Amino acid sequence: MAECNRQQTGVLLVVATPIGNLGDISARSLEALRSADLIAAEDTRHIARLLTHFSIRKPLESFHGDSTEGKLQRLVRQLLAGETIAYVSDAGTPTISDPGAALVWQAAQAGITISPIPGPSAVTTALSASGLNADRFLFLGYPPRKTGERTKFVATAIAQPWTVVMYEAPSRVTATLAALAAAAPDRTAVVAREMTKRFEQFLRGSLAELAGQVAADQPRGEFVIIVEAQAPTGTSQPDHTTVLAGAGKLLQAGMSAKSAADILSTLTGLSRNAAYEAVLQAARIRNAASTDTEGG
Repeated sequence: MAECNRQQTGVLLVVATPIGNLGDISARSLEALRSADLIAAEDTRHIARLLTHFSIRKPLESFHGDSTEGKLQRLVRQLLAGETIAYVSDAGTPTISDPGAALVWQAAQAGITISPIPGPSAVTTALSASGLNADRFLFLGYPPRKTGERTKFVATAIAQPWTVVMYEAPSRVTATLAALAAAAPDRTAVVAREMTKRFEQFLRGSLAELAGQVAADQPRGEFVIIVEAQAPTGTSQPDHTTVLAGAGKLLQAGMSAKSAADILSTLTGLSRNAAYEAVLQAARIRNAASTDTEGG
C-alpha cells in the first residue's frame, strides 16, 4: 500500500469507516488503520469499538471541534517527524461535517502527503436510494440550532434549483422538518434513518407529510433529509389542460413515460412526481382515444 510506505516525512491517511454496518469497511481502510503509527479520531471511544471488532491495537488521539491549536500543531509535528497518522471521523468519510479539515489543511501546508482512503458516506448513500435527482446537489451539513439562523438556513434550502441534502440529529429532526414544511409544504422530500443498520428506513412524501409522520412516530437514530429542487422561477406553471397536451405530444414522439416526465418537469416547473402523473394521465387519454377509434 503506497500511502503507508515510510517516507522522510509522514503521511496523513484520511480513512473512511462504516456509517453503521461494520461489514462495509474496505480492505484498504483496514490496512490503513493497521499500518498507522497513530489514529486520530473525532471520538476515540467510538473508533475503539471498531478497532476492537477487527483486532487492531493502535495508539489513539482525540481530535474534535474543541481541540486546541496546540494539539493540531503537535499532530503536524509528528507527521513531519515521519509518523503515519490515520484520521477517522465518528462514521463515514472524514471532514464531511466534522473538524478534520483543519488537520488536513495544516498538514498539507506543512508539505505532508495527504492520502484519502475512500469509503462510505451518508450523503451519497442516502442520495443513491432516494429516487430524487442527484445530477447536481447541494450538501448543507447540519442546520443551525439558533432560531434565527435556522430560519435563514431553511429559506436557503428550499430556494435551491437542485436537490438539497442535510444531516439532522434525532433531538432536532422534528423541528427541522416542521420548519421546512412550513416553508414548502408540498415539496417532495426523503428522510433516511439508520442507514445500513438493522432498523434502516426511508420515508418519502411531501415535507408536510413527512413532518407529520416523524412528529407522530418520534423515531430514533441519525437522519439524512433530502429535499427536491425548487421549481424553476420566472415562469408561471401552465394549466392542467396545457400540461396534458404537452405530455401527449412527448408520448406521441415515442418517448418513454419517464423521459417525457423529466422533460415536462423541466419545461413546466412541475415536480417530477406531478409531471409523471400528468404523463400517465395523458397516456390513458391517448389509449382511450385509440380504443374508441378502433371500435368506431
